[in-house]
Amino acid sequence: MLPNYRLVPEHTGADILEDLADFWKWFHAGKLDAYLSSLGYADLELDYNHLLATGDSAGGYMALMSALTQPKGSIKAVLAQYPMTNSLRPRKGPTFFGMPSPGPEVLDQHLATVKPGTVISSAIPPARNSLSYSMGAYGRHLEFFGRDEKLWPLGLIADAKWMPPTWIIHGDNDSAVDIGDSRAFVEQWKNGNVDGEVRLTVQEGQEHGFDIALKEDEEAWLKQGLEWMSTWVD
Repeated sequence: MLPNYRLVPEHTGADILEDLADFWKWFHAGKLDAYLSSLGYADLELDYNHLLATGDSAGGYMALMSALTQPKGSIKAVLAQYPMTNSLRPRKGPTFFGMPSPGPEVLDQHLATVKPGTVISSAIPPARNSLSYSMGAYGRHLEFFGRDEKLWPLGLIADAKWMPPTWIIHGDNDSAVDIGDSRAFVEQWKNGNVDGEVRLTVQEGQEHGFDIALKEDEEAWLKQGLEWMSTWVD
């Protein structure tokens, strides 16, 4: 299941976390069973006791924030690929994913088209890639997301008492989400003596989204990591 949530800059980080909380209320209230039944899957039995939260980039942010905000034991493990643990700050350069880097005007041009009250909660990449770059690379992401550090996994982990076993995967040449943010998150986890095991796997020279085409039977490190994950979820 993928939680639907409102997007920045039309909405705020607080809006996103409100949507995430609403998703978990819906999920634990048995609404998923009712939804699947309405689609003709009434005989499908869900196992709510073995729940893995996973996602990449912004989805990794949602997976980590779910683990940090949901009751202990409700999520058995987290797999986060190059997650946003801190604000969006893509690396500036002449190109971004093989295309000329967008300028700061892209954000202003987009904002000029936004109708007040419009709810934006869906976009298929690369539809908003230029917008995200323009907002983050020129220092305006927090202007819309919000400046409260508790809106971020890095701001919450310092005070966390426990976390489910968590595996973070990140390429050290990521131009969209800084590898330093994942390292800082793991460091805060360990320095804070958070109850729970965390692993960070850094892939040398790899960019954002490097794992999309990877296959478990062709990558020993991936197979080993997934086996470790399965010991907590099974």
